[in-house]
Amino acid sequence: MLATAVNDHLFWITSRAAGTLALLFSSVAVGVGLSMGGKLIKGRGPDLRALHEALSMATIVAIVVHAVSLLGDSFMHPSLADITIPFASSYKTVWMTMGIVGGWMMIILGLSFYARARIGQQRWRTLHRFTALAWILGVAHSLGEGTDAGTLWFLVATGIVVIPAAILLVVRMTSRPATPRAAAPRAVAR
Repeated sequence: MLATAVNDHLFWITSRAAGTLALLFSSVAVGVGLSMGGKLIKGRGPDLRALHEALSMATIVAIVVHAVSLLGDSFMHPSLADITIPFASSYKTVWMTMGIVGGWMMIILGLSFYARARIGQQRWRTLHRFTALAWILGVAHSLGEGTDAGTLWFLVATGIVVIPAAILLVVRMTSRPATPRAAAPRAVAR
C-alpha cells in the first residue's frame, strides 16, 4: 500500500520539491546578483561571482527537474507541450504560462553568461537585467499555482528569500544613475 502511494505521488512530490528549490535558489541568486551589481558591496566585500554562478546553475537544474518530473504526474497527465509551450496547458493556464515563460527566460539568461564573449559584454549586461522579470514570473507562478502556495510554511520560506531580493530590486530600480562629472572647461589659447 505504501509503495503504491509513493509511486502515485513520487513525480508530484519531486516536482513540488524541485519547484520550491528553484524559487529559493533563484531568489538568493537574484539577491546576490543585485548585491554585486549595486553599490552595497562593490569593492568592499568578498567576490560573490562563484556563489552567484552556482546558485544560477542550481536554479536551472531545479527548474528542469520541476518541469520534467511533471510528465509522470498521475493527476495532471501533462504532455511535453503542456510543460514547455506557453498557453498550451489547460491547467491553470495563466499561472502555468508565467512559470513556463519565466523558466525559459531563467534558463536562457543564466546560460547566456557562457556566451557573453560572443554576444558582447554590454549586450550581455543588458540582457541579464531581464533576469529580474524571469524571477518575478517564477515568484508569481509559485504563489498562484503551487500546491503549497497558501500554506504558512511556504509563505514564510518564500518571504525569507523573496523579500530581501525584492527590496534590493526596488532599490536598484529607484536609485538614480551616477551623473558623469562635467569636464573641466578648456583654457582658451590666445
